[in-house]
Amino acid sequence: MDTTTELASLFVGSLLASTLVPGGVEAMLYYLYQSGQHGFSSLLVVATFGNTLGGIITYFMGIILRRGLAGFGWHQRIRRLFKLEDKALSRVKKWGIPVLFFSWMPIIGDPLCLAAGYLRLSFWLSAAMIFISKFVRYAALLWVFSQPWPTVPSS
Repeated sequence: MDTTTELASLFVGSLLASTLVPGGVEAMLYYLYQSGQHGFSSLLVVATFGNTLGGIITYFMGIILRRGLAGFGWHQRIRRLFKLEDKALSRVKKWGIPVLFFSWMPIIGDPLCLAAGYLRLSFWLSAAMIFISKFVRYAALLWVFSQPWPTVPSS
C-alpha cells in the first residue's frame, strides 16, 4: 500500500470507530507509526480528524433521532435500545458539554455524542470538546507507541 492509501485507511477507520460501528484503529495506528513511513504529526492529524468527524456524525444522528421520531411515539423504544435514558442521556443532562471530554473512550464515547445531539447541546462547543478529547487520545497513544519497549535483563 502506498502512503496516501494508508493514511486514507487510517482516516476512514478512525471515522468509523467513532460512530456507532464497533471497532478500533489502535493496531493500524501502531503499525503505521512503527513502519517509519509516517511521522507522529501526520498520524495524529489524520486519526484525530477522522475520529472527530465520526463523533460529529454521531452527534447529528442524535439530532435526527430526536427530530425523526418526535411525532411517532418511538422515543422510549429507541432510547431503551441505545440505553440513552439510563447512562449517556442522564450523564449529558447532568454534566453538559464537559462530559464530551470522555467521548474518546470505547463503548461509552459514542452514546455520549449521540446524547449530546439528542439534547441539542451547542454544536460548536460540542465539536470543540470532541476534538480535544480525540486529540488527547491519539497524542497519548502515539506517545506510548514511541516509547522504547522495556528489556528483560539476561541472567
